Amino acid sequence: VLGKMVKEGKWRPRRSMVFGSWGAEEFGLIGSTEWTEEFYKTLSERAVAYINVDIAVFANATLRASGSPAVQDVVFSAAKQVPAAGHQDRTVYSNWLKHSSRESPLHGTIPYMGALGAGSDYASFFHYLGISAVDIAYTYNKSQTSARIYPAYHTAYDTFDYASRFIDPGFTSHQAVARTAGNVVIRLADASLLPFKAQDYSEALAELFQQAEDHLGTKLVQQGISLDHLQRAVNRFSDAAKGFSQRMTENHELLKCPLKQRMMNDQLMSLERSFLDPLAFPDKLYYRHVVYASRSSPVRTFPGLADAVEEAAASGDPSMWGPVRRQLALLTYALESAASVLEPPLDGGL
Repeated sequence: VLGKMVKEGKWRPRRSMVFGSWGAEEFGLIGSTEWTEEFYKTLSERAVAYINVDIAVFANATLRASGSPAVQDVVFSAAKQVPAAGHQDRTVYSNWLKHSSRESPLHGTIPYMGALGAGSDYASFFHYLGISAVDIAYTYNKSQTSARIYPAYHTAYDTFDYASRFIDPGFTSHQAVARTAGNVVIRLADASLLPFKAQDYSEALAELFQQAEDHLGTKLVQQGISLDHLQRAVNRFSDAAKGFSQRMTENHELLKCPLKQRMMNDQLMSLERSFLDPLAFPDKLYYRHVVYASRSSPVRTFPGLADAVEEAAASGDPSMWGPVRRQLALLTYALESAASVLEPPLDGGL
């Protein structure tokens, strides 16, 4: 559809779009990983976002999305414009809200959008390159089943006929996913100012810090380790995100000055990358994101810190608390760096 509009001269995106279809995903995300390695420099310097659709439809109850907090708002905005599959009186957003919601200090009741794991082709874009990403699918009604996947997945019976007869008759859920993902793509490609919300990231960081304080705080205090510096970094990021959002909404000259737009877009694009540290996880070098890398600990907080505390506590070896201090220092530095990315330039130009 987008290609047809471009060919007919009806529309041209402000930013370039690349559509990818990856091979060898099941063998270790090989296709997408090789591609990100080949175009590492270009993607690191220019890529704005990555939208992933792996299994478009698990079932036909509701949308499910996982992604960086920065892209939460643009996904919500897109979902509000798409009719929900099988419901004439609902949008994808309102249907999603009905099935899965959470309370947000900033926004009230909103749909629940989870964090990205490491099991699909967004991994190298998000965890390795620091490109804001989102994964979109239609899924089950979780109040009726705890199923993770449909029964014929990865079998010889997983065919077009099976999908059309049992998974998504009429392919209405597939259409809802395609329209939502397409809407997100157009918004990201056409907006003069990138539709990323830094304050949504500050909310996520505050929640992760609270989890660390609640579940790891006692063990850390017993070892003489304080979370005070990390808390100050979280607070600094929150202040920087709030100030950045105010400058975006109050500075009406932005829309008239391409240079100022470019400056703020660069800040927004650099935000995700500022959470990368190539030496944070020596045993898993493809994971650099200190906020959302994979973790072994059941505590839903900063992965390096949670895993290091878990290992130290289980070992009984006092020397194992050294890596905990290291992870805490790396994390604090990353959050301070992310805050500085959002703060005004030193010359006060914005």
